[in-house]
Order: sequence, then C-alpha cells, then structure tokens
Amino acid sequence: MSAQPARESVAPLRETRRRVPEGGATQRLRILDDLFAQLDAESIRYCHWKSNEHLGPALTGVTDVDALFDRRAAQRLAHILTSSPHFKRFTVKAGRGYPGIEDYVGFDPETGALTHLHVHYQLTLGEKFLKGHRLPWEDVLLETRVRDADYDVWVTDPHLELLILIARAAIKLRWRDGLLELLGYDYVRGSMLREMRWLAARVRSDRLIERSTPLVGSAAAHAAAAMISTRAPSIRQLRAFRRLVDPPLSSYRMYSAPGTARRMLFREWTWIWWRVSHWITRAPTRSTRTPPHGGVAIAFVGPDGAGKSTLTQTIAKWLSREMAVITTYGGSGKGTASPPRRWLQWIGAWSRPSTAVRPPLDRASSPPAAAAKPEAKGGGFRLLGRILWILTLARERRRWAQQVRQARSLGMIVLSDRLPQSQFAGLNDGPRLGSWVDSPSWLRRQAARREQASFRMAELVPPDLVIRLHVPVDIASRRKPETPLDQLRQKVEIVGKLAFPSTCRVAEINAAQPIDRVVAEVKQAVWECL
Repeated sequence: MSAQPARESVAPLRETRRRVPEGGATQRLRILDDLFAQLDAESIRYCHWKSNEHLGPALTGVTDVDALFDRRAAQRLAHILTSSPHFKRFTVKAGRGYPGIEDYVGFDPETGALTHLHVHYQLTLGEKFLKGHRLPWEDVLLETRVRDADYDVWVTDPHLELLILIARAAIKLRWRDGLLELLGYDYVRGSMLREMRWLAARVRSDRLIERSTPLVGSAAAHAAAAMISTRAPSIRQLRAFRRLVDPPLSSYRMYSAPGTARRMLFREWTWIWWRVSHWITRAPTRSTRTPPHGGVAIAFVGPDGAGKSTLTQTIAKWLSREMAVITTYGGSGKGTASPPRRWLQWIGAWSRPSTAVRPPLDRASSPPAAAAKPEAKGGGFRLLGRILWILTLARERRRWAQQVRQARSLGMIVLSDRLPQSQFAGLNDGPRLGSWVDSPSWLRRQAARREQASFRMAELVPPDLVIRLHVPVDIASRRKPETPLDQLRQKVEIVGKLAFPSTCRVAEINAAQPIDRVVAEVKQAVWECL
C-alpha cells in the first residue's frame, strides 16, 4: 500500500475550480464546486471513484456524481449536506437500494440544473440489478487518490480505477454472455470499452502490477496488465482473471449463490415491469427515489394563457430523472378527459345548431357553453347530455383525488395541471350544478349532490404547494384568442381571489415574464417545497 501523496492546496481559487476544459459546452455547477471546497476545508477525504472518463459531464449535472467518502467522517458529511439549502436526501424504492450508498439530489440555482450525488461509504458493486459484492479497498483508494489537473477534484488513481473496472466486468459475467460471444458479440463494448481505453492510455503496466498485487495477488495483477494491450478484454481473459484473484472475488459476496440468483431475477423482472407499466401509462418517472419525509403534491393554477400545462410538463421532465414523479390533470377542459367525456363533448358539438364548421372526429371540443349555466332551460336529449357530461367530470375528479392521495402517500412528487375549486362556480374548474341542489327534479338534485361530493373529495387532498400564475388580460388574450375577452377577465380575477388552506404554500409567479425566467422561479419554488 502506497503512502498518501503530498496534499495540494485545499482552497484553490473558485475561478480555477469552475474552469471547464476546452470543448465543454455546459457550465459547471457551483454547488458541487462549493461542496468539494468545503470538504477540503473540513479535511474530509473523498474521491470520485469511477467513470472519471466523463468527470466533466458529472460536474455539470449531465451524469451522476459517484464519490467515495471516508466513513469515519459520515456524520460531518451528513451535517454539511443536510444543512445546505442546495442538497436534499432521497431514498430509493424498497428492494432497489444498496448497502453503504446514500442518495442526495442537488439543485443549482444559477443553471436550474439538478445533480445526483451518490454518497459511497463502501465499494458496493457487481452484478446488474444487484451489486452483490463489497470490495474492502476503500482505504487504499482514499490514501492513493490524486488531484485531477483539469477539474481540480480528488479522483481515484487510474491504476486502481482500471483494476476495479476489470473486477466489475469479471463479477458481472453470466453464462449467457459466453453464448453472445460465440455469436460474435463483444462482452466489453460501449461505455465500458471507452472507459477501459481511456484508462489504459493513462496507466503503466509495471505501476498497475505494483498497485494491484497487494489487492488481488501477483498472478491476477499480471493478468490485468495483459488486458491493457488488447483492444478489449475477452470473456476468456476475464474468467482467467476471476480464477486467479487471491483472495477469490467470491469471498466478497454479500449473499449466497442461490440468494444472489434469486435476488437478481426478482430485481430484473421488477425493473422490467416498472418500465412497461410506466410506458403504458405514459408516466414521466424515470426514477424511484422519494423524499424520506413523504411525498409532495404541487398544483399549477392560473387563467387561460398562463402556461399551466407547459410548466407542468417542463417541471415533470426536470424532476423525473432524479425522483419519482407523476403528472395529473385536475381541470374540466380537454386536458386528459376520459374517453366517455370526450365522446360526450364531440356529440354535444355536433348536436348544437350552428353554421360553424364541425370538429373532426379525432379531436375533443371544448365543453358546451351551456354547461356553465345549468339553470338555463333545456330538456330532453340536451339536458340528459349535460347531466351525463358533468357526472363523468365528477367521476374524473374523484379519480384525480384518489390518484393524488395514493401517489403522495407512496412518497412521489405529484404535479397537477389545474386544481378543482368550489369557491367560484361556472369558471376556473368550479362547480356547475349548484343551483340544482334544491331543484324539484330528483335527477337534477342527484346530479348536483354527486358533483358536490366530488369537490369534497378533492378538498380532502389539498396540495402542499400551489404555483399561482398571474398574467394580464391583454397578454392572456394574445395567447388564447379563442377565449372571449370578458371570460378571460373573470378568470384572471378569480385566480387572484382563490384562497387555500393554511397548510398550503402559495408561490406567486408573474407568468408575463419571459418563459426562461418563469421556469427559473417555478423551479426555485418547487425545490424549496421538496
């Protein structure tokens, strides 16, 4: 084991830290630079221990940051991260996490980017979907770490990083990989091959043998050195390396062989089912990470033309890479109307006597204008259609409330485009049948009561954060010219008067600003609520 290298200055200039080598197209995240500077100042040992071939993208938030930390400093590190407004701890779905690894998500206010910080206290690695091995080499990596000249952060010695990469490739070998090789497929390819070639160009064979021998034995160290002269290690070479390692890599298993196979199969099929189910439901979630304190419901409200739907999708795309997110629609317009309501809208548009061009079959029209005034006279077919439309909408509201409640209880981030409200009737997703509560018609009374019940269910799941979007009438009119001007005025007034429970945080956003500025303010409000 080599002695620790001479320590360089632990407080380099910020300008040096934030320098991006030529070819970098993205700004480095200041929150990561500040974190690494604080770690140096506190003498907390760390190193970015794998995938240093693309360290640049990691420091700009494009890929994850995998840093190994001295476990003896775990409490101080946790204090630094949890006391910072820019980092929040997240937990992964049960059965998807790994021992000795914590997940923190960081938000950089300057760029609006998120970064995922994997906090490693031990080298947990191995098979896909499992990582069932722990290599007890943490102290060696931290004692031999080197300072990256381009990015000014501590990284693993490339000789040890290459050894670990070879060990990871050998551990991941399955019987079916041998069949693929017989069919002409290279086992080491893609990003793994690129990383091996990048590391091979930065190591010396004699130095690799010297660093590897205390960890894997002389025979395995020489086998590893022989691989760097080839285009790509073959499965035969990796199997030979695995046989020669002393002590055997199998001694580092965390589970028995049957337990490993069982867990790998379960996790793989769980992952496949998760991907398929989210593809079917078109959910934006690409992660299972959730806040340890529970889920959060966020609603976007505003008049027509404020950009509610656009912002909902933008924020969902921004969050979904790092945390479990679902989107939902709480309005009464087209949105994500159920198939029955879409058919009723289409039939209503075709049945209205009008000289206007009828909508095509594959488009859902807006709800009939008369639906906002249920007390207006009308009977027979049109009255029945109006009642069915509102009852279908009430059913959607109940499903919306159930979806928000369940997802938030499971720890997910729920983004709702629009929000049911019972304070103002007729507009802005408010009730439409209030005047029918005391109607002599049994059918009308029942319809009104069903609608009221749906609003009561919606009120039982108030959002944790409301993004209230304000926009002047003239700008709203330019963005939504199809909406009558007097209706736009009413909607603008109603949005400003909406009241929310005291437990609900409200962020007032000027939606008339340039979209980049609006998105930045919404991101800040959402991050503070998480």
